[in-house]
Amino acid sequence: MCGACCRLDTLLVTVTGKDLNRISQALGLSAGELLRALDFYVLKEDEAVPMGLRDIPRVNTERGAAYVALRKTPNGDCVFLQDNLCLIHAARPSACRAFPFVFQEDKGGLAWGLSAVKEICPGLGRGPQVSASNLYETGNEVLEEISISKEFIDEWNRNAQTPSAISYVEAVLRDGRFSV
Repeated sequence: MCGACCRLDTLLVTVTGKDLNRISQALGLSAGELLRALDFYVLKEDEAVPMGLRDIPRVNTERGAAYVALRKTPNGDCVFLQDNLCLIHAARPSACRAFPFVFQEDKGGLAWGLSAVKEICPGLGRGPQVSASNLYETGNEVLEEISISKEFIDEWNRNAQTPSAISYVEAVLRDGRFSV
């Protein structure tokens, strides 16, 4: 609960469709209000995809293909960080719920690892040990959310006539796959 990971300007918190719906429901936000808490990161043409984003799908918008993430304030803090506390902790994105762990499917099973070092997460190695069953439960939930979002984004990218950030958020909030 130090908030160090939430203050890293280089760490993007990408969001799934379910994350967007969870935040919208918890805070009572319309698509337009939710949009103000998001950023749509478009890579420059010659910019390499950062390692942490290689498996994250990009959404077609009016500015190009973008990664959808929580907005950062000018000093690099997450828009939902206040006094080292998360204002949306109960509805936080799956990336935050899983942190500092990352998950991926591996030969039909679940593989996991750490996405942080002590400089990013001073809590590593402290507190109670995370059980294998908790890791598998969290990992399976996270991968399911990502899978559903990838499916939706593929459909969106194929079918959106005039893609825009706001129309994407509106479509996510209407889609039953992301109900909470």
